[in-house]
Amino acid sequence: MKRTIRTALPVAVGALLIGSIAAQSALATPGHSSTVASRLPCLERTNAKAAVALLNITFNQHGPKKAAEKYISAETYIQHNPDFRNGRDAFVTGATSLIQQNPGISLNFRRTITQGDLVVVQSLFKLNYTDRGTVEVDTFRFDKHGKIVEHWDALQPVADTSANGNPQV
Repeated sequence: MKRTIRTALPVAVGALLIGSIAAQSALATPGHSSTVASRLPCLERTNAKAAVALLNITFNQHGPKKAAEKYISAETYIQHNPDFRNGRDAFVTGATSLIQQNPGISLNFRRTITQGDLVVVQSLFKLNYTDRGTVEVDTFRFDKHGKIVEHWDALQPVADTSANGNPQV
């Protein structure tokens, strides 16, 4: 009996770790299907696609009003970026101003992570084609109707050099 437990326990722990890692990176490459991604709850997949679509339509297609009307709640939009006010209209105003000041603005998506009603999108944000870029991590909270009701972001300029040689995004 003891021998069976000693053998089975490491196998079970290994399987749990592998499953946890796979679930966290299920949507690591937006636009690519994966077996693990297909096992995510439907609502999490839908929310992840909506978060990427909001950012893509806003910054790559320069359509913040269209994106906001489709993906952001009209009733509640709590903004945690200190440079923007709360509300869907404030999102449109802020994004429109940023795009007008930087017509070459772009966002390159690297990975998404979902957990319940939260979606995290990691991307490389550039103001123009000569900009080294900024690593951007956006976190969105969705309501039960699939609308974005809250947003946080963390931004870090891409460094000129790296002590470890690893990319930042």
